Amino acid sequence: MDRMDEKHAVFRMYLLGPFSLVDSKGKSATPRSQKAQAILAMLALSARGSRSRVWLRDKLWSDRSEDQAAASLRQALLDIHKALGSCRDLIIADKNTVWLDMDSIALDTDDMLRSERLADQITDELLEGMDIRDPEFEDWLTVERQNWYRRIEEGRVDDVFEPRQQPRRDVSTLSALLPLTGLPDQRPTDIPSAAAGNDPDKPPSPDNIQWTIALQPPIVVGAGDGGQIAALQFQNLLAKAIFDGLGLGITDLSFDPHLGQPDRKMGLPLCLQLRLTFDGSQVLVELAIKHLLDNRIIWLGSRMIGRTQMERAEYGIAAALISQAVDQLSLFQELSAGDGRLSRDGLFIDAVNAIFRLSRGDLEKAERQLQEQIQYQPRASAFAWLSFIRTFQVGQRFSALDAHLIEEAQAYARKALELDPNNSVSLALVGHVHSFLFREYDYAAGLFEKSIRLNPALPLGWDLYAMLHCYAGQPEKASAMARWVQELGVYSAHKYYFDTTKCISAGLAGDHAAAIAAGEDALHSRPNFNSLLRYLASSHAHAGNLEAAHQYVERLDKVENGFSITSFRGTGYPLLSTGGGKLLLDGLIKAGARIR
Repeated sequence: MDRMDEKHAVFRMYLLGPFSLVDSKGKSATPRSQKAQAILAMLALSARGSRSRVWLRDKLWSDRSEDQAAASLRQALLDIHKALGSCRDLIIADKNTVWLDMDSIALDTDDMLRSERLADQITDELLEGMDIRDPEFEDWLTVERQNWYRRIEEGRVDDVFEPRQQPRRDVSTLSALLPLTGLPDQRPTDIPSAAAGNDPDKPPSPDNIQWTIALQPPIVVGAGDGGQIAALQFQNLLAKAIFDGLGLGITDLSFDPHLGQPDRKMGLPLCLQLRLTFDGSQVLVELAIKHLLDNRIIWLGSRMIGRTQMERAEYGIAAALISQAVDQLSLFQELSAGDGRLSRDGLFIDAVNAIFRLSRGDLEKAERQLQEQIQYQPRASAFAWLSFIRTFQVGQRFSALDAHLIEEAQAYARKALELDPNNSVSLALVGHVHSFLFREYDYAAGLFEKSIRLNPALPLGWDLYAMLHCYAGQPEKASAMARWVQELGVYSAHKYYFDTTKCISAGLAGDHAAAIAAGEDALHSRPNFNSLLRYLASSHAHAGNLEAAHQYVERLDKVENGFSITSFRGTGYPLLSTGGGKLLLDGLIKAGARIR
């Protein structure tokens, strides 16, 4: 879907070659200052045409004090307004956010992406000659150029959801595993006294066993040194996904092969083996989970991707292998939790699974388990899940959106980011809290983008980011993201949750057939999930299936102990004022929902 219909454009922005902005008569409205030009370009290339003031200051004036940077940003915005003249409303700013009216701008990049002879026509560099001389801006520009060339090579306009990789200033970090074997800021005083006093010659007590998984050295076939670097990048991402998602320790057998000898301290006698086979322009990516005792393969997955993609660390569908491996390890971890030795380490994954069962009792159980986990080991993600529980309690109408709940959600979210600001799961969960409960879409978007950049293989991050687009009135973009999530989370134990997002986004976008198909698939797993019942009732009504729509309304009324349009509005549910939200309400009314 095009960002806009060009015939309605008031301005044309040229991002390929030297930056320029001209009005409908061809008159230049380009600001003189390069930083003012950069602001316009950064807004135009953002997902929603908006950025926070903090983000813009950090990218353009990273070496200035906060006051100096804020003053410089204000001056740059004045320069833009001066250049725009009577059309100064093209860019709007409040105390937190700066917006560009994308409905009034045609981009030359959009024209190029629509071209049938795309690759043959690219001669200009993105934002050629823009020299800001701020390292943060240079990093951003490098990433944008990488993303642009990838889109050109693959010929895709929509459904492009490769995470944008941050440039690495220190190449040596590519050859070392991420430091993922402990809490980010755990100190000796944080360790339980029973653990601190253990005799090393005695078997470990049940409370002190660290669940750990081993990574075998990657195997690379048919490539030189570049292939080894690509393998290490992929393995680093795999390690981060395991640590962030499951809280498992990581043992790297590349440094000491004897570390992986199974013993009672490891907990999980498993290892992961990555194999990359380079053949011309293609790479076969294979990932296996094996038993350490006999090298027996427990799970194996494979994907083919382009060599250029792999070398640029743009993994596309290969990222699904990481997601699937995490799901398999989660299942193994859950099954192993029956062993009393591992009960404490099993608290976390059991709590997460309980959250997604959605009942009031399961949410209360999950909260108790996470609180116990925090006493044992205060993980950032445990605090993030506690905050996330509040969104379920409000969404399921188990709790009212009151000051106490907001205060709890904020406190847990803040603690999660304090403990580990780079935990991809925590960033996604806290992003959802800020979008669903607080309507802070711009701030939440920044958290989601960071989460996805750190861990593009996390289905939950993409899924919750899709929901933000629903809340912000962009269901088409959300639907495309939801389709990508289904690729990543096809074997997830929480697949119904991802199907629900597809149902919601499709329903808001008016694709009622897709909404019904996804929603009824999800309903098999969670027959009393009120979010599903709302959208299924509405979509069936819009599709003319009034009998089915009425049945879903009746089920919804029983689940919520009395559903009405007025009570639904009173919950403060996001998106109801958007075009998609009005479509949802119209469908519910057509399905027979009571107004009051």
